[in-house]
Parts: sequence; structure tokens; C-alpha cells
Amino acid sequence: MYIFGIEVPLLDLLVVFSIVVVIYLIILELEFRQLRRITKRFDEEEIQLSRVMRELKGEISSLNEIIQAATSKTKRA
Repeated sequence: MYIFGIEVPLLDLLVVFSIVVVIYLIILELEFRQLRRITKRFDEEEIQLSRVMRELKGEISSLNEIIQAATSKTKRA
């Protein structure tokens, strides 16, 4: 077969193309594995962040109660 005036054996061209595609797919698989690891880390950090936020909300509400109790004592006095 002639491509751009150069004789290229079709079978060799298909073999080279197949090798390139397989290498590309292997690289994509490695990239997807890295993305899964990153996503897993982000999920773990998100869970930890939600726990910390719940703790902070609890602390804020307890501080709010302390402030309200202190202001009600000063108003009575």
C-alpha cells in the first residue's frame, strides 16, 4: 500500500498502530488509578472535615449558651 507516495506494508502499519493504542490504554489505566487514589484521599479528608465542623458547631452552641447565661446574670444584677 502506498501512503503519500511511500510504500508501507499494511500489516506492519496495523501492528505499529495496535502497539501505540495498547501503550496509550496502559497509560490511561495508570492515570485512572492515580485519580482513584486522589479521590479516595479527598473523600477521607471530607469526612474528617465534616467531623471537625460538627465539633465546632457543638462548641459554638455551648459558647453561645455560656454567653447568654452570663448576659442574663448581668441584666439581673
